[in-house]
Amino acid sequence: MERVEFGDFYRNKKNAVFLAIYVKEISPWKYFNDDIKSMRCPAIIMIDRWDGRMGFPGGTVDEGEELIDALVREVKEEIGINVKPDKVHAIASHEWKIATHLYGLEVQEAEFLHIYYHILNNFSRSILLHAYEEGDKSHFMSEITGIKIIPLVQHAGKGINYFLENSFAGSAKNELLIMLNELFKIKIEPKKN
Repeated sequence: MERVEFGDFYRNKKNAVFLAIYVKEISPWKYFNDDIKSMRCPAIIMIDRWDGRMGFPGGTVDEGEELIDALVREVKEEIGINVKPDKVHAIASHEWKIATHLYGLEVQEAEFLHIYYHILNNFSRSILLHAYEEGDKSHFMSEITGIKIIPLVQHAGKGINYFLENSFAGSAKNELLIMLNELFKIKIEPKKN
């Protein structure tokens, strides 16, 4: 897998687009009663895929479709939110079997938590529709089995460096490492046993 210039240059291959929804500062532990209580850190939203790997919401670009249009469509299908194209920015592209393109959506803490809550509501609704065979056009259950907020922090030898040991889909781990290094200036330290 090779990092390549971002953009719509890889039409000789299948393309896929993904979205990293992130906040630069959040207080995930503000209700704890120890030293981590006042810690603020960046965080991202990631999905649990049907195959047990983690990734970002998104999917394949249809033939003739623009990358940004595919992103809007795929994010709506997968997590039920409407993305405004003028609010996202390019993060990284990779080329291997397919060409992958990661976009970013930076939001403030309240909006980040609202988006997460909205996705959980959509996911819950989809599960009920699935259970009662009411028909559900979303891709919850068939493609996504869960979502999570990932605090991007190292604390007491734990945190993001442990999280990176999980199984990731396609280029998701490489893209997360790029975000950590270039966007958040977080250096990954070897984990302590």
